[in-house]
Amino acid sequence: MAGYWIFIVKDHVHMGKLIPAREVLANRVRNKFWSLNPRTPNVRRLERGDKVLFYITEASAKGFMGKGVLAGRAHPITDEQRFHVIGMPSIAFDYSVDFEEAEMWSEIVSLDLVKDKMPLLIGRRNPAQVFRGAIRRITEKDYQVVLEARRNLAR
Repeated sequence: MAGYWIFIVKDHVHMGKLIPAREVLANRVRNKFWSLNPRTPNVRRLERGDKVLFYITEASAKGFMGKGVLAGRAHPITDEQRFHVIGMPSIAFDYSVDFEEAEMWSEIVSLDLVKDKMPLLIGRRNPAQVFRGAIRRITEKDYQVVLEARRNLAR
């Protein structure tokens, strides 16, 4: 049975220049892998077929901006993958996980659209605090709520 996750990406810095989280996400989606710190909670629980939502946290915007399906377990980062990693903190990471499928959405699904329907967020005073780590386990219901909000945005 597939697991459900949120992968969180924040703004990065490269040579003193800010790289917005959405650019980091676009790079990860294009190259179909996510760089990881091997000590990040839940890294060893990732499995082939798990479904992932991508959450960006930028100075100017926060929300869900894509989805993916994992191609396998986390593994040491390859030389080719390292070539594509941009900015801190990601350049310091030694692991990665590959995607069988990955897509980035043109619109952000904000927390305001899902906070009253997503079990993970219901009743929280500050739902954004949930997205402070790098990987967050969610339920299938959480996942479906975000996808439904995305479909409604696209109409």
